[in-house]
Amino acid sequence: MRVFLLFLFFLTSCNNIEFILKDGVSSNPYKNNTSVIFDKTNEEVFIKEVLSTFGNNTGSDYILIVSLKEQKENRLVKKNQVAEKIDYELTADYKMFYKKTSCNIFNKKIITKFSFVPKSFGYNFGTDKSLERLYAGSVKKNIQNFINSFPDKEKVDCL
Repeated sequence: MRVFLLFLFFLTSCNNIEFILKDGVSSNPYKNNTSVIFDKTNEEVFIKEVLSTFGNNTGSDYILIVSLKEQKENRLVKKNQVAEKIDYELTADYKMFYKKTSCNIFNKKIITKFSFVPKSFGYNFGTDKSLERLYAGSVKKNIQNFINSFPDKEKVDCL
């Protein structure tokens, strides 16, 4: 009897669950419809993430020109000049063009920041992996902020 009541309670408490993403609906309307050009950017993590987010379709309607600038600042430095805390600032400059009319439809500069605390002197595998994870997370956040700032596709017009 208790098992039945517990099952009934579980069943009734979950009756208003709604799924947010529906099948076949993309949150990025420019996915696989954009040709990507990297301007002065050779950061491999950034390039991979942009290509996985937008694709690189040469027969596309849009052209995205992207550049990334990384700024690194040692915030806490010991007497022996070893950095205890390093601040990173990633500035990505995005320019979206409509291919058919060659008009600029959207420009956005997105800045993301993170701090990194090295754990030891010299090479440390755990510290390096931690930095890679923080860097990749900041890159993903930067690209997602750009996608979230897109105007509606119906409202896109030349600047």
